Amino acid sequence: MFKKFVSVCLCACMLVFSGACKKEKTDITVYMPDGAPAIALAGAMHADDQDDGVCYKVVKADTIASVVSYENDGDNADICVMPVSTASKLLGNGEKYALAATLTHGNLYLISKTGETQYTADNLSTLVGKTVGVLQINAVPGLTLKATLKKHGVAYAEMKNTDEIKTDAVNLKAIADITAEDGTLNAYLVAEPAASVQVKKNGYTLVGDLQTLYGGEKGYPQAVAVVKKSLMETDSERVRTVLKQIENSCAWAQTASGEQIVAAVNAHMADSSQTTSLKAPLLYAEVVGRCGIRFESAKDGKDDITAFLSGLKAVNENAVGTALDTFFWDWE
Repeated sequence: MFKKFVSVCLCACMLVFSGACKKEKTDITVYMPDGAPAIALAGAMHADDQDDGVCYKVVKADTIASVVSYENDGDNADICVMPVSTASKLLGNGEKYALAATLTHGNLYLISKTGETQYTADNLSTLVGKTVGVLQINAVPGLTLKATLKKHGVAYAEMKNTDEIKTDAVNLKAIADITAEDGTLNAYLVAEPAASVQVKKNGYTLVGDLQTLYGGEKGYPQAVAVVKKSLMETDSERVRTVLKQIENSCAWAQTASGEQIVAAVNAHMADSSQTTSLKAPLLYAEVVGRCGIRFESAKDGKDDITAFLSGLKAVNENAVGTALDTFFWDWE
């Protein structure tokens, strides 16, 4: 009787961590972080069924690197959506994975409670002497803001706890949680859809679009899809089919309801005891539009990716890797 009880408990535990998709040996696994990348792939997950040979899994954003880093290659994702900076650093030598497409082109915005100035390329220097709170100051958000300021010739300084506010630079202050802030800083850099939460609920105003400030209408390459090279060699046609489904999914997100997006993502959490951070009422068309979701093949986006990585490297030499030519896959 005890053995039977233990067996039942083990089965229950396996179900909790299996997610909605039960992987078969022949399935192509597609992993993505929660947030804007999951919105981009929500259409593919919405249309997914357990017999289509594709297994989608959504994980917490801070764990996505682990699914391409297992010692046993069979445990790694076949296709993984991840920040281009992380992809370049872990995989940019092109030995194990190749970059197939860019799925998101930036979702970072400046919000403020203290002023109505709309920051553009023409007046970005008016931030000098002011303080900007930055979530993930040492990751893509902070690096991209620094690269943008550098691109426009605007001086910046990263504040430490004891630093005084500098009058000849933009003061960048690391913050851990926008919901814990009182809004007294001149501006905050926050990603969508979290930025819209603050605008709708807490009296903030959108005062700057980092995508436009950095790269105009094109924004900058943010989340990319990488493909395991061993799978490219053995099953390239099926991989191409999945990439086309992902391309269609990016278009689907533009017209889907928030309820459809959240339901699709929740049904594919890698840990089925977790739920997505996305909130259906906030995923209206305008907010999804500000998530920068647009499918661009590696062939079309290679130059932008290379330039963006160079811009981040100029800010922090160790923040990104070098994307070799062999890292880009012209699969079309």
